[in-house]
Amino acid sequence: MEAAQSFDGRGLEPARHYERSVAAGAAPLNSSLVAQMRPALVAFFQRRCRNAAEAEDLAQDVMLRALPRGGFLSPERASGYIFRIAVNRWRDRGRRLMTHGCCVAWDDGSALGVSDDRTPERVVGASQELGNVVSALQNLGERTRNVLVMCRLESMKQADIAATMGISVSSVEKHLVRALTQLSRHSDAARSGA
Repeated sequence: MEAAQSFDGRGLEPARHYERSVAAGAAPLNSSLVAQMRPALVAFFQRRCRNAAEAEDLAQDVMLRALPRGGFLSPERASGYIFRIAVNRWRDRGRRLMTHGCCVAWDDGSALGVSDDRTPERVVGASQELGNVVSALQNLGERTRNVLVMCRLESMKQADIAATMGISVSSVEKHLVRALTQLSRHSDAARSGA
């Protein structure tokens, strides 16, 4: 009996509540009331997720859950019940996103925009530039190349590089300056030769 009292505060079970409302001459609120709530549900979800398609899906789900329970005494009670379903559905969505991740909508405009910049000339130019950098790196001494890689690619601090390689911090600085100078010279030579 405790569970029945929690339904509407008067101790009526849902089925008996519906039967009494129909017997009293009140028309059962059905799909028309739920359908009238659709725009408000869509707006409710769209404010939260900022995705029109997902808001429509969530509103549809709420409407499907509310339809079997269409026997309310008043539109206010129906509205409260339907929005309670909506809040619970929004919480379910949040829990699902935390465990399963989210979906990203496909955007044709941005997908095509990326490929427009990849002209054959740019691809060949980038390939030649990469070849020049690799050649310049091969011309560096091993220790100088290792310092450059640790500092610029692995983002290590100069003190950590010095401790790892067993050299002083000033030696690390000298190797780094030497590497950057040689790369700059090699890049200038490659540009002037092209």
